[in-house]
Amino acid sequence: MKLSYKTEKSPQTFPQVTSPDEAVEVLREVWNEGHIQLKEEFVVLLLNTSKRCIGWSKVSLGGSSATIVDPSAIFQVALLATATSIIVAHNHPSGNLNPSKADKSLTERIKKSGDMLGITLDDHIILTADGYVSLRAKGIL
Repeated sequence: MKLSYKTEKSPQTFPQVTSPDEAVEVLREVWNEGHIQLKEEFVVLLLNTSKRCIGWSKVSLGGSSATIVDPSAIFQVALLATATSIIVAHNHPSGNLNPSKADKSLTERIKKSGDMLGITLDDHIILTADGYVSLRAKGIL
């Protein structure tokens, strides 16, 4: 038996994500905009060593004020995709861009888990219908 990973397209055609603005551009393309003010969702962007987005996965779908995120689900996808780094994101249906205590705690858990696996957490982004905040840019990550 042989395991092989090969994409149909050249990795050079995948979007490069080196800033929060670039991450949000990709996230807005994959996000279910009909849910952004309705339900919390949690998404992971999977990046290769060149910071090209090789894929994404919705990890969790919750209610109007919270969603349950299991870091093992994030890293299961990242390992299967052979990602070397990730960007995680979730939305706040309320429109509030302030990270909660739970957001900060989850970010720390994901970062520590990634460090153990050799997969870097590049950023955690909170989206709303009208804007976003990068936890890395705020110095939280």
